[in-house]
Amino acid sequence: MLPKTILRAPREPVRRLEVIAPDGRVHIFPRPSWLQRLQLLLQRHAGTAAISTIVLILIYAAGMAAQALDGPIFEACDQPRPPSTS
Repeated sequence: MLPKTILRAPREPVRRLEVIAPDGRVHIFPRPSWLQRLQLLLQRHAGTAAISTIVLILIYAAGMAAQALDGPIFEACDQPRPPSTS
């Protein structure tokens, strides 16, 4: 039995095609330009770079805070005690 309505082809041609191979690799046709490949690479690693940047900023801030607190807290420990007279 034939369908009552005839399916039409899409109005716009396909501009990009992604094929997933059995080994899990994704092939894109036509091959992206070097700028598009660079953009894909940066998007892939953006999350890791953001987390690494935040961790480095926190480490730097902790070091600055430790330097700021180092002087006043331990000044009393560096002063010599007066000799006791007992």
